Order: sequence, then C-alpha cells, then structure tokens
Amino acid sequence: MTIRIHHQAKPTNLLKSIYATPLNVHKNNSGLTLDLSYITNQVIVCSYPVTRYPKLMYRNSLEDLVTFLNIQHGPESWKLYNFKIEGGRSDYRDEELMELVGAQKTKCIPPNCDGSTLAADLDQFLNRVGWMDHSPPPFLLLQNIIDDIQDQLIKSGSSVAVLHCKMGKGRSGTICIAYLMKYLESPLSESRDIFMNGRFKPGVSRGVTILSQLRWLRYHEMFLYYEPGLRPDILDQLSQSKFKLHTIQLNEPSSILFARPCSACIKIQTFNESRDSVTDLATLETDEELLCRSDEDKTITICFPLELHISDIRLEFGISARSPTVMNNFTALASYAHCWLNLYWETLKCSRIGSKDHYMLSKLLHEQDSGQNFDFVIKWRELDGTGGTSNRGLKLFESLTMKWSLIL
Repeated sequence: MTIRIHHQAKPTNLLKSIYATPLNVHKNNSGLTLDLSYITNQVIVCSYPVTRYPKLMYRNSLEDLVTFLNIQHGPESWKLYNFKIEGGRSDYRDEELMELVGAQKTKCIPPNCDGSTLAADLDQFLNRVGWMDHSPPPFLLLQNIIDDIQDQLIKSGSSVAVLHCKMGKGRSGTICIAYLMKYLESPLSESRDIFMNGRFKPGVSRGVTILSQLRWLRYHEMFLYYEPGLRPDILDQLSQSKFKLHTIQLNEPSSILFARPCSACIKIQTFNESRDSVTDLATLETDEELLCRSDEDKTITICFPLELHISDIRLEFGISARSPTVMNNFTALASYAHCWLNLYWETLKCSRIGSKDHYMLSKLLHEQDSGQNFDFVIKWRELDGTGGTSNRGLKLFESLTMKWSLIL
C-alpha cells in the first residue's frame, strides 16, 4: 500500500479542517487531516470514514485513516467499530477496508470458498454493529460491544479501538462512556466528562445529550453495581423476561386531545431485525373505545393488554386526525416525541426486595404476587425530540405513567 503524506495545503484538507472545527482533533505528524480524537491512549472516536466523493472532500478518508493507524499503532493493532447502520453512497465497504489492510479482495476468493477466510480476517479489523441513529442500543448488545472492545485492547499496549458512528457523538459516545464505566471503573458523571473533553473543544458540546441514551447509561450504572460474578446471571434473566402492558395514563392532557378532529396516537415499538428502524408492536389512540377520562384527576387512561417478550421498547407520541390526508400530514408534524426504556431495569427500579438475588425473575414474580406494582413515569420535557433534538412539537400531556406486570 502506498502511504500518501500531504505536505501542502489542499482544498479538501481545508474543508475537512473547517468541518472539524468544533472537535478536539488529534494533531498528528503524518500530514493527514483527520477528524479523530483520543479519549484515552487506546480508545479513539472519529466521524465515519468514506471512500467516494463528494463526501470525501470533507469527511475522513478511509485510506488516510488506515494509513494513520498503521503508522501510529502498527498494521495489526487497531480495530474499527462501526455503529452507523444507515447506508450512504460514500460509505466504505468491507472489501475496500480489507484491500487497504492488504487482505485478499473478494473477487480473488476461489469459487469453492465460502468466504469464511475473508470473514475471519475482517473480524480482526472491523466490527459492524450499528443501530438506528439518535437511539440507545439494545442493552444486551451494549454489553457485547464493550466486552469486545476490551478483548481488542488487552491484546497489547499498542492496541487501539476506533469507534465511529456518523459524527462520533451520540452512539459512539454512549459506547465510549459505557466502556469507561466498566473497564476503567469511572463513575458515570466522570466518564461523560472524559468523553466530552476528549471529543469536543471547551464550550462546544455537552457530549451525549439524548435523554434515552443517558437513560441507558444509568441502566448500565445499575448493572455495574452488582458483583462481576452475578452479571452473567442478570443478563440471562433480562433475556428471559416477559411482560404484559396494562395501561398508559396521560396526566394533565392537552386540550387539543379533546378537539373533535384530533386524537393522541401512541405507538409501542422495538428495533427491527436489522436495527436500522423500528417495528410497531401496537398503535393506540385516545378514541372512545379505549380511553377512560377522569375530569377530577385530569387524566386519560388507555387500557390495552399487550404481551411483550422483549425488554427494550420505544414509546412514540403524536397527533392523528380524523380528517382528510392533508390534515393527517400536517398534524404528523405538529407533535413528535418519543423515548426508549428497558422494562427489566425499570422493574428492578420498582422492586423493594432486599436480598442479594432480587434480580431473579422468580423473586420479582413473588413480589408481584404480594402486591408490588411496576410502573414507569416520565414527564413530557424528559422525552426525546425529533432528530436527536429537544424539539417535541405541541405538548400533549404533562407526564405519563405506564403500568405492566411480569408474566411467565
């Protein structure tokens, strides 16, 4: 592979420098212009590298990134972690990465080869484990990723893990912070500061700010309170947990929900199989069949029995209109808010069991039979807005209470 060292300023380098202005970019001696930040000596965060124009003019070049890593850390001492699931024309392909690191091209694999050799080589340099933008990862996936990062870093003192999503902020930051918490035993608040100060210039960004991603880090903090020997059992209990949702109560609902042409629309969702979007598990509306309005308590309660065999769920809130399509399109933009939650961890937060093994489903079911209720309360201002912002549109309620039970 030819190593290209740029000694003169070029238009593309200038664009990349401008694009990376808010970031705390590592100053390298190779003459390469890269959006790349060292969070620790072994954990690197960057924006996603590309191989094609026009994004090659202002994004990281995959070739430049590989060149830098080979020079700085050694040809077999690095591994990319790609959390970006959404595709793009400029995105790098597996075979392009393997070509750069000197592996055999896909077209050169013998016809009778099933590709396992290429896959084995690829696994040394890349872990594609992405999920939908502006969201936390499934909790079990979060643990698998940070354990894989640790396996990479303990190979040698020069080994590095290079984390990237789209901008190297939300998804990469969530994983980076979770790793620091578990393997550097750094508290959540300190881990957030380490990432923020390592990735961004002072005053530019607060780092990970999406509320559902922060909720996942608090679940992770709960998980780390347990002794290491108990953690595999806890993850096993989480994977086996099943739930039955009962009611969603809207507290102090907006008057718009009682306007004749409008109703609140609540969707219960989870990741689809590829994690690049969500799939609807149920869609609920505040119509006459479902809602029970209490004027005294100023609440709307939606009753629905829904069984769930997963713990990571997403609640999405909007307005639907009982009118022509144009009105529906307009009201869909009028209010958009959502949140992710994990029902297993929310169940543990409600539990009052004091024993060491209180995380066991059998213990939680016994507590439930003794009268313990499980619920999740969230205020409107604590929901995520559209596109990772705090823009939630029209406020539909002051707070929400969801109730569920464990099932066998």
